[in-house]
Amino acid sequence: MPAYQYVAVDEKGKTRKGVIAAESLGDARRNLQGQALFPLNLDETKAAEKSDLSLPLLSRRKAVIGTRDLALVTRQMATMIGAGISVDETLQSIAMQSNKPAIREVLTNVRSQVVEGRRLSEAMRREPASFGALYVAMIAAGEASGDLAEILDRVANYGEKTQAVRDRVRAALVYPAVLATVALGVLTLLITAVVPKIAGQFDTFQTQLPLPTRIVLGLSDFLVSYGPLIALLLIGGVLITRQRLRDDTRRLRLDTNLLRLPLLGRFVQIVASARLARTLGTLIEGGSPVLEALNAARETQTNRRLRQAVDEIYNDVFEGRALARAFRSTELFSPLLIYMIGMGEKSGALAHLLMKTADYLEQEIDGWSQTLLNLLEPIIVVIMGLVVGFIVMAIMLPIMQLNSLILS
Repeated sequence: MPAYQYVAVDEKGKTRKGVIAAESLGDARRNLQGQALFPLNLDETKAAEKSDLSLPLLSRRKAVIGTRDLALVTRQMATMIGAGISVDETLQSIAMQSNKPAIREVLTNVRSQVVEGRRLSEAMRREPASFGALYVAMIAAGEASGDLAEILDRVANYGEKTQAVRDRVRAALVYPAVLATVALGVLTLLITAVVPKIAGQFDTFQTQLPLPTRIVLGLSDFLVSYGPLIALLLIGGVLITRQRLRDDTRRLRLDTNLLRLPLLGRFVQIVASARLARTLGTLIEGGSPVLEALNAARETQTNRRLRQAVDEIYNDVFEGRALARAFRSTELFSPLLIYMIGMGEKSGALAHLLMKTADYLEQEIDGWSQTLLNLLEPIIVVIMGLVVGFIVMAIMLPIMQLNSLILS
C-alpha cells in the first residue's frame, strides 16, 4: 500500500505532519478529513521510503520487531500515551524516530489500521510475527479497562523481565557450549594438523612406539582420512534429528525426559515456573480472568510437556477445581509457585503474590546460572588440559626413549 507524507491543520488550527497509508491520493485525503485534519500538502513518499513501506509482501522480507526492540517500543508507547498523546500520533512519532526499518514499517502498518478505525489490539493482531497472542491479549485487556497506558507499562515491564530471564538462560547454556566447541576445534586442529607433521619424525624409529603415541597417531590418521565424512554424518544427523523432532509425539517424549534429568530438569522447571508466574500475574493484574490468563500463558511454555500441563490445569479450573490444586496435580512446577498460588487464592492477592513469586524465581535462576557456569567452565578446561597433556606426553615419550638409547 502506498504511503503519503502530509502537512495538515486540525480543528484547533494546529499544524500536523506525518505519514498515512492509502490506496490512492484521494483516499489519503479523505482519510485525513475523516480525522478532522485539513491537508495543506499531500505527497507520495520518495522511492527510498516506498521501498520500506509500500512494496508487496511477496517481493520483500516480512518486517519483524525483535523481542528486545519490542520492549523498548512498548515502554515508549506507555510513556507517550500516559502523557495524553493519541495512539496514532504515538505510533507515528516512534516510527519516525526509529533508525530501524523493521520498526518503522511495522508501526506504520499498525498506525494505518488505527487511522482506519480499528482498535490498537486489532491492528497489532494483523502483525503476528511482531506481536504475539499474549501481547495482543494484554493490549486488548488495557483497551477494555480504559487504562491503556498502565497496561502498556505492565507489558513493558513484562517484556523487560522476560528478556532478562532469557539472557540469563542463554548465558548459562550458550557460554559453556561455545567454550566446548572452541576446545573441540582446537583439539581437532592439533590432532589433524600438528600431530601428522611430528609423526613423520618417527618413521625411522627402529623400536615399537609407546602405546599412547600409537593411540594418538592412529586417531590422527583416522581423522585425516575420514574427517570430512564424519562432519557430513554429524550435519546429517543434526538435520534428521531436527526433522524428527517436528513430530509432536517425539518432541513430547524428549521434553518429558528432559524434565527428568537431575540438574537440567530442575533448571527447566524453575525457568518455566518463573515465566508462568510473571505472565499470569501480569494478565490477572490487568483484569484478565484466570482462564483467559491460563490460555494466554500456555504460549510462553516452549517445553511440550509443560504446555500440556498448562492445558490440564486449564481444564481442571474450567471444571471448578481451585487453581493451586490444579497446579499441584501436575507435579511439574515449582512447589513455591503452587504454595503462593494457594495463598493468593485465600487472601485475594493472587496477582501480587504471583509477581513476587516471579521475582524470587528469577533470582533463583541467577543462582542456577552462576552455578552452572562455575561448574561447566572448569570441567571443560580440565578435560581439555588432560587431552592436550595426553597428546604432549604421546609425542614426548618416543623422543625421551630415543634420547635414552643414544645415551646408553
